[in-house]
Order: sequence, then C-alpha cells, then structure tokens
Amino acid sequence: MASAKADIQLLDDEDQVAQVEQEEGWELVPLKGKVIGIKTATLDEKFMAIELIVVYSSVLEGDFEPYVLQIMEKIALPGLAFFFHDPVRVASAKCVPSLLNAYKKAHGDQSPNLRLLWQTTVEKILESLSAEPAVDTLAEMYQCFYESVEILGQNCLTEAHMNHFIQSASSALEEYQERVRGRLEDKNETEDGEEEDEETLLAIEDDQTLLSDMNKSFHTIFKHHGVSFLPPWERLMNFYDAFILSNDPTQRQWALCIMDDVLEFCGSQSWRYSSHIIQPLVAGCRDDVPANRQAAAYGIGIAAHKGGPAWSEFVHASIPVLFEVCARPDARINDHVFATENACASIAKILHYSEKKDMQDVMNRWVDTLPVINDEEAAPYAYLYLAKLIDLQNPAVMSQVAKVFVFVAQALEAETIHGQTATKTVAATKQLLSVSQVDTAQALASLNPETQQTVRAYFG
Repeated sequence: MASAKADIQLLDDEDQVAQVEQEEGWELVPLKGKVIGIKTATLDEKFMAIELIVVYSSVLEGDFEPYVLQIMEKIALPGLAFFFHDPVRVASAKCVPSLLNAYKKAHGDQSPNLRLLWQTTVEKILESLSAEPAVDTLAEMYQCFYESVEILGQNCLTEAHMNHFIQSASSALEEYQERVRGRLEDKNETEDGEEEDEETLLAIEDDQTLLSDMNKSFHTIFKHHGVSFLPPWERLMNFYDAFILSNDPTQRQWALCIMDDVLEFCGSQSWRYSSHIIQPLVAGCRDDVPANRQAAAYGIGIAAHKGGPAWSEFVHASIPVLFEVCARPDARINDHVFATENACASIAKILHYSEKKDMQDVMNRWVDTLPVINDEEAAPYAYLYLAKLIDLQNPAVMSQVAKVFVFVAQALEAETIHGQTATKTVAATKQLLSVSQVDTAQALASLNPETQQTVRAYFG
C-alpha cells in the first residue's frame, strides 16, 4: 500500500459526478470547468502504510537496512512530492530521516554507501522546500531537512546545497511576510474589539511552527558547517534586520535565535556582524516576552564564551542589563524564570572568561541571581562557576555560606545539575562548609523534607 499510486479520474459530465458522489472515499476537486475525482480511501491507506514503515525503521534501526534503499527510492522520496494528499507528504517527510538513520546504524557515519544515498536524498529534500504549497506541511519538510542533516553530520552539505537552501528559505520568508501583511490588512478592516476567527488563529499557529522549524534548520547547518555557511546566510540579512524590529514577538525571537547560532558556531568571525547583533541583544534583554529575553541573555553569554576578545567590551558593558533581567518583579514566575536563569548563567560565563581584575562587586551580586532550578542547559555554567569561586575562597561565597548551600541543595533537588557537575559542586560545597562556622543543620531545616532527603544523599 505504501507504493500505491493516486487513483484519479477526470469527470466530464454531471452523471459521472453524481455517480462518484454516491460512492464513499472520493474527494471531488473542481478545476477549470471540469471536476477531478480523487479516491482518498486508497491515499489514506498509503499514508498509514508509510507511517508503519516509520515505526519499523525507527525501532529496528540497523536491522531495517536491507529495505532502506528500495523504500527510499520507490516510496519515501516520491512521497515528498505526492501533492494529491498532504498526510502522505507528511509521513514521507518523517520517513526519510528514519531511513537515513537506519542505514547509518548499519554502515557507519563514514560509509561511502551512506554518502551516496545522501546525495540523492538531499536533492529531493531541497526540492520539497521549494515546491511544498501548504504551510503546515512545509514545516514538516524543514523538520525532515534538519533531522537528516543532523544524522549525516559534519560537512554533509555542499556550497550548492546551502545556496539552494537559502533560496528556498528566502522564498518562504517572503511568502510569510505577505501572509502577515494580509492578516494585518484584514484586521484593520474589522471592528475594534472583534476577535480573530479560528481559521486566522490556526494560520498564525502554522506560521509560528514554520518559523520554528526553519530556525532549527539554520541551527543545524551552523552546528555542522560553521563559518562556511556564512556567505550563503548573509543573503538573508535584510530579513533578520526587519524581523528584529517587528512588533511581532515571534519574528523578533526568530532573528535573535539565529544571531545566537552565529555567535555560538562562528566564533570570532561573528564580530563581522556585530552591528546587526549588539543592539538587538540589549533590546532583547528588555523585551516583555520571556522567550525573547531568554534568547538575548543567552546570546550575550555565548558572545563571552565563544566570541573571542572582540566581544569583550560589549559583554562587560551588558552585565547591568543582565542584572536587570534577574531583578524583574516577574523574574521567577512561569516562563520568565528561563530568561532569568539564562541571564544568571551568562553573567557566570562573562566572569569565568573575563580577564578583568576588578569584578568582585559583580561576583558578590551574581550569587544572588541563583538558584538555577529549571534550565538544565544553563545550570552547569552557573554551578561550575560557583564551584570555582568556592575553590578560590572568594569573598562572594565565603561571606554567605548558608545561602550558597541552599542554592546548591535546590539545584540537586531539581536535578538541573548531575553527573560531574553535581560531583564537583558538592565537593566544593563540602569544602566550603568545612572551613566555615555555618550550622548546616539550621540551613537544612529551612528546606522542605524532600530536598533535605536529597541533600543528605549527597552530603551524608
């Protein structure tokens, strides 16, 4: 069933249309004065068969290898362009990376056979990014793309592939802007206070999903290709500059996240784009939307960690802005806490990688931006820097031992630190307690019973 063709009939007269209408499993599509009948029952079965292939290939992985080449050629890749049925294209988009992964598990990531399969596959995926007409399905195609690139890994895309990707992304972004303008015009024509209809809300949600999956595609390319992606990427700079100034928070977040990727994966080369990055990061830290504050705060920390000396002056000047993020009245509420914890981790990165000597006041204030008990990516940076301060017997921690102990206990209970990070942090904290006169029993008593139990497991 997965290889089934579309059953299509051109209905020339009303009698044929009436006959088909009486039969179940048909969809009628008017086209230039005629009617096309599509047998959807067969297409539903094709969709479900491809979904079953996805399950088998995901579970069996390398053991599914004997079937990969035939299924990829006869079913999955043609399915990306099966325009008679959206669900078939969606299932095919999920099938492609699953098949690639199965083949990789069987042959290894350096296999010439895998690279040969990828040459054919990537061309078809890139074609789908240009040809897909449905917004929600286009998002699935971008997901297919970035999952496939993640599987193939380092330098799997040629310059031609990257240029093709950018061309498709540019068209998608232009069409997105047209849809946004259209919705804005429709909104201006409605009466004040009138809510947007369900169809409009669904369209907005589809566009948000599309932007998110496009972002993940950019992230994955930068991750595996670094500075070699910069020349094609530059062609979209007008979109970044426009999006970062948009009233739409989704567009601002889209631009911020991509700038974060440039900082993270292009190192000192990112300074070439500082005029496009600096002001958006500062403004982003003051954005009322928590996801945007999080992205901006993270970006400043990445600039300190990966950007090199050129970014030093900027990141040090940004410390007061990061403290502002941590001091907001809503700093520990709901999604806002992730922005706060990223700001905490970013200050830690600046301090850790800083060559400045007069940072004691910042260190003292930084301790009060803890704990990090929600964001598992931010927590290691914060707590490893805390352990460093303890090892150095820095006044920032020696003067508030009980508070530091509680912050460590909260992270252990929340499991935002574990493995070597937890081991190193606990060892440093034990040393801190041993040289101080703090009553640990009193500090423990301030914690809830569950946290006390966790702490005793680590501290004895």
